[in-house]
Amino acid sequence: MVLVNKNLVGRCGLYCGTCTIYRAYKDSEQLRQKIAEENNCKPEEIRCEGCQTVLTNGWDVEEIWGKNCQIVKCLEAKRLDFCYECSQCPDCEKFREIADSCLKRGENLMENLTKIKAGKVEEWLEEEDKKWRCHECGKPIAMQLTECHWCGAELRAK
Repeated sequence: MVLVNKNLVGRCGLYCGTCTIYRAYKDSEQLRQKIAEENNCKPEEIRCEGCQTVLTNGWDVEEIWGKNCQIVKCLEAKRLDFCYECSQCPDCEKFREIADSCLKRGENLMENLTKIKAGKVEEWLEEEDKKWRCHECGKPIAMQLTECHWCGAELRAK
């Protein structure tokens, strides 16, 4: 059994363990440096512990993600914890934008939210941890990358 980190339960249904910012923060100074150069910021600004802590310890370089996440801000304003609790989900424009983008990469946020709502968080986190690993070295990977930041293997589409 994998030790699950409930901070990785994205409020929109995203598995935060596959986020490039999270992976760079946890795994790779080289990846942190690359992201910092791409975003014109310092490597130490590339940090996040997961969506459940994003308001206190999150990436704040971009205008719509991390501490500035449009989904988190919307949910906070409505005093909700997850998108599935909102009457506008799944038709909300903010949700659709991220859900459609993730679906192209093999991550179905509505399916994930259904599991979260059903109380299957630990099982879901274990499934996601297994799903988002390099087929060559077995280490955790970021959904947005085309090659493993650990071993350099080309990543297959999910």
